[in-house]
Amino acid sequence: MVGRAVLLLLACGAAVSTAAAPPPPPVYPDDLPRTLEGYDLGVVYSRYSFWIEGQKGAVIDAIIAEPANVAGYRPQFVAPVSFTTHADYGHVQSGDIRSYCRVADATQVDRSDCRFVFRTVTIPAAAIDRTGPLGLFMRESFDPAVVVASMKASGIAPDADLWRADGHQIFGALASPAKLLRDNARVETVDSRQCPAMQRALEAIEGQALPQRIDIPLIGEDGPVPPPRPHAAQRDDKLTFVADGGSMTVTSWRALEPLLGPVYAAADVCLRERPATGG
Repeated sequence: MVGRAVLLLLACGAAVSTAAAPPPPPVYPDDLPRTLEGYDLGVVYSRYSFWIEGQKGAVIDAIIAEPANVAGYRPQFVAPVSFTTHADYGHVQSGDIRSYCRVADATQVDRSDCRFVFRTVTIPAAAIDRTGPLGLFMRESFDPAVVVASMKASGIAPDADLWRADGHQIFGALASPAKLLRDNARVETVDSRQCPAMQRALEAIEGQALPQRIDIPLIGEDGPVPPPRPHAAQRDDKLTFVADGGSMTVTSWRALEPLLGPVYAAADVCLRERPATGG
């Protein structure tokens, strides 16, 4: 239950996750052999849990790529705000804000009647949870003989560093968790009509500048090298806007926080208050 609590804290504690500790290793099943042909299956099993967690990213991004269904409204332009959150075990969350305008006819929309929808996609089910859907899948799908045969065929020796090996070479022959992951995905939305604070925070970005100094390493006088990211989940923000008549996209894991932080905070408050208000 400890591992499950860690992952649920990451996935559910806020609209936009920002920090979490890595999960503990899974408990190796008592009814499986500890070693096979020289391979330490306890280590392989731990690696398998991280591999399953790492498969969430592709499923999450496939869901976020599908615009929300807003009855009577049609999505407009690219998402001005989007983000992904990563941790030691992979890509754990994606989100965006898209604009939707009321449909006027087959080809036109009413630009005077538009709204913004904030979405987050997470998969809170955890492989570490032995009684949860992913934990049960992990136990049932793990086949020591198949895994060892895959490692031998890929030239992965018993003493190899499995954390550096390609997970697909080790586990690609096992059942795919993709459908189960999608079935356990959670999509949360906040509509600007029900969250005026989010709308105001988004409007506050309009007209602002990005005064960041451009510093290309090894050209001119280099500034200080940023420290490595801490041992926690990290969010990559993306802001797309029009500058001098052309589209510009800025991606950053830290510099956009002053602009986007108030938007995320407002959306998070609305998500938290929604059950009490029935929104």
